[in-house]
Amino acid sequence: MAAEIRTGTSSWTSEAWWGRVYPEGTPPADRLRLYAGLFNCVEVDATYYTLPLRRMVEGWYARTPPTFLFSLKVTRDLLDPKQGVNSEKLQGFVSTAQALREKLGPLLLQFPPWVKPGRSTAFLWELLSRLPAGPRYAIELRDAGWYAGETRERLLRELKDRQMTLAWASLNYVEIPPELTSDEVYLRFIGDHTSIPAETHGEVRADRSEETQRWADRVRHVSGDVRRVLVFFNNHYAGFAPESVNLFRDLMGLPRIPYGRWISEDPASKGARRAGSSEPRQLSRRLDEFD
Repeated sequence: MAAEIRTGTSSWTSEAWWGRVYPEGTPPADRLRLYAGLFNCVEVDATYYTLPLRRMVEGWYARTPPTFLFSLKVTRDLLDPKQGVNSEKLQGFVSTAQALREKLGPLLLQFPPWVKPGRSTAFLWELLSRLPAGPRYAIELRDAGWYAGETRERLLRELKDRQMTLAWASLNYVEIPPELTSDEVYLRFIGDHTSIPAETHGEVRADRSEETQRWADRVRHVSGDVRRVLVFFNNHYAGFAPESVNLFRDLMGLPRIPYGRWISEDPASKGARRAGSSEPRQLSRRLDEFD
């Protein structure tokens, strides 16, 4: 396969990962360093809810290897058709993200399901035209109307003209077509927050092998036509994102990620959180990606 394939997870701060990925007692600020010793990319979910500070982003850069990649979600307030396109705030977000320099991957514009063609169409075209030059962008639209008829044709044309990526996503309420609009694939395995809630994370709760195989086949089919494939798994997809990553890697013939290596190297942490324990860990900050 010609394409470079990178696999990671949506965030590095899951409370279910203590005793499974991170040794018990690991300071929150050390988790990114340990994560980057296992995975070569991450999707930062927290920036969808909160604008990041530049010093925080610079800290991420300092704690990761030279070849590591970050994909940041664009803050949701910047994607709201009711508020209109705010070029100044968009530029501010992009400028902060660019503190990651060569470690900056695509910026993800994740639109909620209520952003539908018709009332939001003009907003989307304007937003795409006013995104600051420099970074790569991936666009995720969660309403089926975007993928039908003339709207689909216009969407694909707009993205291809700008070399922006239509994000592929495994969602249970909309089928996103595996169309190529740039020279890379951005694939997200998201799952269902209802059937696999956060308090059950930490082990595989659902068999997603058939669905994962379907997307792996699609990646394999286009791997000769793109230069890079980025694949991110959420804990909600099957219950434990690191193992979902390994399922995908198995299907693609890639070596598995030894996500338990820090546990096996730390005897004091071994068995501290046994598989099957679902007791959530409480921290004072919800978005401690910014530590």
